[in-house]
Amino acid sequence: MNLLEEVIDQDVCAGCGLCASISDKIEMKLSKEGFLRPDFLPNSISDDTLEDISKFCPGIIVKHDLNYDVSNVSDNVWGPYFNISSGFATKKDVRYNGSSGGVLTALSVFLLETKEVDCIVHVGAGTKLPYLNETKVSFTTEDVLSNSGSRYAPSSPLEVIKSLLEDNLIFAVVAKPCDISAIRRYLNVKSEFKKNIKYLFSFMCAGVPSIEGTKETIKKLNVDINNVKTLKYRGEGWPGFFKVVDKNSKEYKMSYNESWGGILNKHLQFRCKICIDGTGEFADITCADAWDEAKGGYPSFQEKEGQSLIIERTSKGVELINKAIKGGYIIKNKPFNLRDIDKIQPYQLTRKQNIISRKMALKMLGYNLPNYNLRSLLSLTVNQSPQKIAKNFVGMFLRKLKQKKHD
Repeated sequence: MNLLEEVIDQDVCAGCGLCASISDKIEMKLSKEGFLRPDFLPNSISDDTLEDISKFCPGIIVKHDLNYDVSNVSDNVWGPYFNISSGFATKKDVRYNGSSGGVLTALSVFLLETKEVDCIVHVGAGTKLPYLNETKVSFTTEDVLSNSGSRYAPSSPLEVIKSLLEDNLIFAVVAKPCDISAIRRYLNVKSEFKKNIKYLFSFMCAGVPSIEGTKETIKKLNVDINNVKTLKYRGEGWPGFFKVVDKNSKEYKMSYNESWGGILNKHLQFRCKICIDGTGEFADITCADAWDEAKGGYPSFQEKEGQSLIIERTSKGVELINKAIKGGYIIKNKPFNLRDIDKIQPYQLTRKQNIISRKMALKMLGYNLPNYNLRSLLSLTVNQSPQKIAKNFVGMFLRKLKQKKHD
């Protein structure tokens, strides 16, 4: 079994698509569970290609051992940073239609309109089947805006990287943290492409739901999936609604709390449950929801004007934010205290606190991937109560043991 086969066998593929980009022997396809996975014939991939994949695949390795202009100040939970603040897009339509405060959309528009890049790689609704995701390469502001907003379904945005590099295009990538980790490591090996892949943007990610989660949400709205004309998971406000428009132009809505909290997050791929980086630590800039804190220390999902949490991680990211502010594309508000982020993004904190316990359980069952540097997370784990550590260890052990017996 080669390393890529092991990634799939151990169920730690993130579905980024970079392996399919560098090898014409690999194609990303939806699995029977509803996740995007590399599909290839046995023994069809060369040893040299497999060696390249082993250096960047987020199912194999996610580690801060790379040399680039990232800040040397780092938090065990939120990763490296120069500045952390809240902010929003100055244009009302960008702020309204984008996720949170629309900052990543505004930065993408800024890069295109100032001709710093030729195009933006990101994800939007499928052209033929709007409940599926599709990798988009946007060359205009209109293209970016028409594909703004979060997409809580499988995506493989890196599958187009090779073709863009072959065309010698200069571009920015907006993608999940695991995708950004992969492309950052790829650039560490293929440094000649750094001039083409100019910026890496990420967003905080709580996990990738199977497309079955989307289908269940559509069904909950009593909509025939074959009658879906458009589908938005969020946007048009903050946090916005899961909204389906059918082919008769009738609208159906479900709140973010109901759609994500009640259905979609029940369908997460396994890799996301042991993810060391849901906060986009390898990006130049990471954005997230700068939620207001509600009673009990949890975020409030009450509809209001969007606010983005902005984490500037590299000097290049700092410079871009400053240029976008000067150009009138975004506004920064107050700086954010790290421990305040713990309160408005509690899932990210909890997952990192539990990773070591879960990895130990998997190790006992013979699961070896991915390769993380867990030393920085040790203090988060030991500060947990023995009961929580045991609960996560036993829960993961029993779930995977049951799956092994079923397989």
